[in-house]
Amino acid sequence: METEPLEYHRLLRGAQSYKWWKPLLMVLIAGAIYIVFSVIISVIWMGIVFAGNPDLFTGSDPGAISKQLLDQLTLDTQNPLAVLMNLATIALMIPSVILAMLIMGMRPVGRIWSVATRIRWGMLGRFTGFAVLGVVVMNVTGVLFEVLFSLAEPAQSAMLSVPKDFDPNAALLSFAFVLLLVPIQATAEEVVFRGLFMQVLGAWLKNPWFAILLPSLAFALAHIYDIWGLAAVGLMGLVAAWLTWRTGGLEAAIAIHIINNIFAFGVMSTGLGGSTAQTESAGGPGSLIGEVIGLSLFTWLVVRSFKKRGYGRSRIDLIRVPIAPQSAQPLTGQ
Repeated sequence: METEPLEYHRLLRGAQSYKWWKPLLMVLIAGAIYIVFSVIISVIWMGIVFAGNPDLFTGSDPGAISKQLLDQLTLDTQNPLAVLMNLATIALMIPSVILAMLIMGMRPVGRIWSVATRIRWGMLGRFTGFAVLGVVVMNVTGVLFEVLFSLAEPAQSAMLSVPKDFDPNAALLSFAFVLLLVPIQATAEEVVFRGLFMQVLGAWLKNPWFAILLPSLAFALAHIYDIWGLAAVGLMGLVAAWLTWRTGGLEAAIAIHIINNIFAFGVMSTGLGGSTAQTESAGGPGSLIGEVIGLSLFTWLVVRSFKKRGYGRSRIDLIRVPIAPQSAQPLTGQ
């Protein structure tokens, strides 16, 4: 029989072997697979680090060795190997989720991408163009508001201050890794936070707001920023989740995430923000206002394009259901 029209967050209920407990087990399996993959890539990474600098972790002080290891792991664009390691590790979320879906029989696994069970590439291309415009507006207005707010406190202005030991070659190599891996890294985070988590919650709770709000909160708390940074990440996650539900797929979320991260890593690579590494500070109220403006523009463009082109935002699956045997009718004669 046919299922009811299923919106994106309800797509797991259209899987042929769906049972209420399978989404939870699928999350646990995906997490276990990801841990295994992460251990493997960490061992490979440590081998590369040791090969390049055999004396890096010499010494008897465990505290000093731990600090050296932490420095090698810190996402700093002056350390291209750390950038490569961090982005590649996050990218492993994609095969982890796909394998977990296959193990649990949640076929077709393409339902993680959209109601069309695939990435709608034309839509992704258009939304990426909207994302470029939105991110430019977001950052230009954010900088303008930050400048206006800083006029009252000029001592806090630390913009355009490049670190003294800045290495342009390391910055260029890091940015090359960013251009190569951020599209995969950002997509992987969307597959987990706007894909897996939304669909697992949606399998149990029909109201889409549970699937929109709860993963957005988890997405914000997964970052290390201060209160303004957490608010900005939370807002980005909320908009991405709502657009995922509204358009029936991850394309809009992937587009804004990729362009935003490339821009952020690009600024980090130049050191113009005062640091080449990821820090707890992520702007202030001016940046948050700029983000509201930029995301509002992006959302308007996406919804307008989606309506204009008449895309679908739900899916009907065919599932097998048991049929109760009919009782035999007695024969009657005259």
